[in-house]
Amino acid sequence: MSLVTVTESAINAPRFDETLASAARGLHLGETAIVAVVAAAALLWWLERRGRPRWARVPVSTYETPHSPYRASSLVVEHMGRAPRLVLVASFGSLAFGNLFTPLIVLALSKYPFDGIAIPLVPGIALAVINWLCAWLLLARSPHAVATARSGAVASLMANIGLLGLAAAHFVVVELQRRDGIAHACSSSVTFVVIVFAVSSVLQALVTMAALRRHERSLAWQLG
Repeated sequence: MSLVTVTESAINAPRFDETLASAARGLHLGETAIVAVVAAAALLWWLERRGRPRWARVPVSTYETPHSPYRASSLVVEHMGRAPRLVLVASFGSLAFGNLFTPLIVLALSKYPFDGIAIPLVPGIALAVINWLCAWLLLARSPHAVATARSGAVASLMANIGLLGLAAAHFVVVELQRRDGIAHACSSSVTFVVIVFAVSSVLQALVTMAALRRHERSLAWQLG
């Protein structure tokens, strides 16, 4: 292969304004992630301890005491005591997700060019905050926890599965067509943020839905 061919290939190769690694550095992803996780762990510990009295009302074991051949009563012999592990995992994920992506999206929108693919990130801030609040409701065993968490998870799935497909199409159609000497207003950094946000949001929504399916009865306020 001649030097001219190599040069032409380099010139015609896709050109990104930022790589994923450089975008992560520019957004201080490492530092933000550490703060987000530590803050989420501290919040989880505090909220879990505050919510224990309500979770302690959930019966997990009963004993049938017969009074006659025709009548019997149930005696609760054990209560749950604290939020189940899957609820804790879902709550921690919601707290960490909100702590990480709320400032990350704001920083990305202020730092990089605001193009078409960045528009879905604006409601993404509200979605991150809602899911963050869902963790508080779940750990407190709020009467509104199931409805709110399910609505937030379904909204995340509906919005971000489509957003992930849109971001992938944008990456192929726009970003991979960018060549040296041919400029356009879009930023590959924003596309990277959108893809990471969409994937993380879908995973968090799936964990939340799993927690609701498994422990919806325990979260029912009628249990006390």
